[in-house]
Amino acid sequence: MLTVDDTPANLRALEVLMADMGANIVTASSGDEALRLLLDRDFALILLDVQMPGMDGYETASLIRMRERTRHIPIIFITAYNRSEVNVSRGYELGAVDYLFKPIVPEIFRTKVTVFLDLHRKTEEVRRQAELLRLAESREHERELAEARAHYERSLLEQEMERERKVSEAREQRAQELVRLVNEKEQAQAALHESNARLRLLADVASRLLKGPDGRTLLNSVHHQIVEHLGLEVCLGYLFREGHGGLELAAHAGISDGMLQRLEHLQNGQGVAGRVATENKRWVLDAGAAANGPAPDAAPELGLAALACYPLLSQGRVLGTLAFGTRTMRAFSADELSLMQGVCDQVAVALERERLIGALREADRRKDEFLAMLAHELRNPLAPVRHALEVFRMRMLQDDILQRTIASADRQVAHMTRLVDDLLDVSRITRGKVELKPILVALSDVVEGAVQACEPIITQRRHELSVSMPSESVMLNVDPTRMTQVVANLLHNAAKYTPSGGRIQLKAERQGDELALSVRDNGIGLPPEMLHRVFELFVQVDPGSDRAQGGLGLGLTLVRSLVEMHGGSVSARSDGISQGSEFTVRLPVSPEIPAALSLPGIAKAATTANKLQPLHILLVEDNPDIRETLRDLLELHGHRVQEASDGRSAVDLVLSQKPQVALVDIGLPELDGYKVAELVRASASGSETRLVALTGYGHPEDRKRALEAGFDAHLVKPVSSDDLSQVLKKLCTAA
Repeated sequence: MLTVDDTPANLRALEVLMADMGANIVTASSGDEALRLLLDRDFALILLDVQMPGMDGYETASLIRMRERTRHIPIIFITAYNRSEVNVSRGYELGAVDYLFKPIVPEIFRTKVTVFLDLHRKTEEVRRQAELLRLAESREHERELAEARAHYERSLLEQEMERERKVSEAREQRAQELVRLVNEKEQAQAALHESNARLRLLADVASRLLKGPDGRTLLNSVHHQIVEHLGLEVCLGYLFREGHGGLELAAHAGISDGMLQRLEHLQNGQGVAGRVATENKRWVLDAGAAANGPAPDAAPELGLAALACYPLLSQGRVLGTLAFGTRTMRAFSADELSLMQGVCDQVAVALERERLIGALREADRRKDEFLAMLAHELRNPLAPVRHALEVFRMRMLQDDILQRTIASADRQVAHMTRLVDDLLDVSRITRGKVELKPILVALSDVVEGAVQACEPIITQRRHELSVSMPSESVMLNVDPTRMTQVVANLLHNAAKYTPSGGRIQLKAERQGDELALSVRDNGIGLPPEMLHRVFELFVQVDPGSDRAQGGLGLGLTLVRSLVEMHGGSVSARSDGISQGSEFTVRLPVSPEIPAALSLPGIAKAATTANKLQPLHILLVEDNPDIRETLRDLLELHGHRVQEASDGRSAVDLVLSQKPQVALVDIGLPELDGYKVAELVRASASGSETRLVALTGYGHPEDRKRALEAGFDAHLVKPVSSDDLSQVLKKLCTAA
């Protein structure tokens, strides 16, 4: 018996199993070696491993069957694969008599091997006996021997045929099972492929609808995708007409131009789309489903044999309808109907998203308009109050009580102005309309400007302020105005939330390529849960205290937004209530150190070099309180003032009197300030007059529009005496 296996352990195991069977066992470790052994000798049985390197068991068996001498040797394949993985049919086609699957059951193995060994022994025994009979007996016994041999051979043949019949039946049964499994696998793969295709379609539709700027524009492409995927010819998408009632055709495919005009608009209840929109439920007409009620009037006109129409629903509200149809009689499958429903749901979500985005944009636009108008309306009444306070201060120099009262009122006006500016700054930052103008500026200049801005509240509350700066010069690539605002807000916040007589420490130090600037106080402190929330919009640590000091909870929000716009970060630290707090700003430090003077130094030099002389000023303002108080303030500074309350008279006075400066309110009756500037600049007589816009609108776009109209400067109400003097000095010195 020949045993073929590339694994020595397997060969030894087989030898052990057959040790007591009285068989001469010859082993081979490969198909090539087995073929060489078969050239020299015959075997009763071949045990052949299927999986071998080089030539596998099937190839070896094929070569064995090609040789006449070895064609009829029984072969039993041995494999480690299970029945579902092995190619049983191929083995039987190569003449295999059986399969043994690892791990081999010894009893089964021995039984099968014994059968073939016994068969071989009997065959050999017959052959041997026949030879002896031919030699020992006379010729008269040859006939009987031949008959006996023939009978015996017939018996063996019958046994072999019976075995072959059983093997053939088993093979046929296995083949049928294999065919069934293959068919089931193909069906499962086809179903999976179809499911994946629909999922990809739904994902693609959802992505395009949700990312697209306009749901109506994408509706056409979505229709074409579904039509192509399902093999349909017609699609119709209707949306409700805003303010008109009825339905309007927003997307279509497979409709002629003549039919399109008839279907472009539908009333509620008209046609399939109108009926679906009114009844708020799906409508299907195909070969496998009956229509709900009488046949629609659209299907015969379009020549459709199958039609499915769905309402587009969002939060219980019908936005429109989607319909899919074909002129070929067919029945929609449950998967197809589900796919259509899924697409309709996605379209409804996209349309609702588009509507909500539009509503948010409109609300945001109205909010911006409201904030601009609010600033204008708040600044206008503040202007005469500030002007009146300036007049009082200049006229009541010897009265200490009045001076204290005026100083208090002036601080409140400044605080009111600060609240309005903070509110508008937050609005601009949240809309991304703040544009930084970074330049190289010394840290000392930023800190000096912030300290000066907060000096009134620090002095009023009798705080002790200490400032610690790096010994070397530190340059920052920042917007100086905005960064000064950041430091001032932190100082103002510390002063406001620290009881009178407290301590405030401003410390700046360079840490590698980074600047760490901190403001620390011994005030009311922060609870742990507020350390991160304190930077959020309108969040206040102690509303009661905040109401006493005034504020909207905007200062720290502005700090975080402006610092992050500069590429930095801000954090808060506190040991708890009444333990004070510390805010730290971290900013990148610029390695460049310019040799030029700092901006404040230049400004101071220019201020001392030029002294403002009395001017001829035209004041154009329709609000009598603002006009009269500002006139008094200008006259106290020694200027000669003329007045105008509307745009038409302002143009006439500028062209006839030729004042050196015209202070023009933008919101004038008849002709607004922009038109006044355009008319003045259009005339040669008005070219020498410097125009200054006075307005309650402080957006950057307002300043840009004023300069484009011909103004030389733009001031936001309420205008302080110092700001107005600086602008007048700059304009008249330049002239």
